[in-house]
Amino acid sequence: MDYLNYFANDCLRYIPSHKLRDKKVLVVGCNNGRDCRFFLEAAVVHGLDVCEDIGQGLTHEKVSYFQESVESTTRPDNYYDLVFSAATMEHIPNIEAAFSEIWRVTKPGGLIYCVAAPLWNSYEGHHQYGLFADYPWIHLRLSKDDIFLYLQKHKQLENLKPLVAILEQEGLLLTSLESENQDIYAKNLADFIFSDYFNFLPSNRYIETALSLDVSYVIRNDIWQDGEQYLTDAILAELNSKGYSKDEVLSVSHTYVAIK
Repeated sequence: MDYLNYFANDCLRYIPSHKLRDKKVLVVGCNNGRDCRFFLEAAVVHGLDVCEDIGQGLTHEKVSYFQESVESTTRPDNYYDLVFSAATMEHIPNIEAAFSEIWRVTKPGGLIYCVAAPLWNSYEGHHQYGLFADYPWIHLRLSKDDIFLYLQKHKQLENLKPLVAILEQEGLLLTSLESENQDIYAKNLADFIFSDYFNFLPSNRYIETALSLDVSYVIRNDIWQDGEQYLTDAILAELNSKGYSKDEVLSVSHTYVAIK
């Protein structure tokens, strides 16, 4: 995925690949292993994820996998020179435990690089890219039942199939598919949006949690905002009435880069 290339290359600005040769790297949220491919110049690469197909996407003599949650991992204290995580933290319910564990396993002087994106309250927080371009922040504005009705009324089956196929591939379907049954496809998408795949946390929780870590130097601890072009006065008023501030609904990603 292009975003993984971007974040990995950004991370390697701090530890160029030619300096990885004697380093130990932990990739948090490695998926099936594909995220580990960016760090194969390192001496050791460990991939961490709870997914069932961990390790099936990349086999390499330097790479080992551990099917466990970063909220409570068996990885040793002060072990890794680099801990990398991209587009994972927004799925973890207890980010306080996750950040604490990332800090624990990082060596003093080691680099922590963690990006959470897209955050739940952003316009793409539902992860259904493009499907709801005509209804920004639909996941904050409508209930699950209303989103199901919206999909029935305003989308065609061919609009839903590609996204449901991804859910099926990732083992995220909650209802078995029936060929050409649009209601089942719509139900799966609506159920997914409100499933425990997301942590539903506001952006300030990431900032505050990262601030609590005892590190020697913070390079970045910030929120990137986007989506103002979609935020009409009427939509903002609607979201404000539900308790969401303008800053919050424009908060798309959290980036934390620090030296322990």
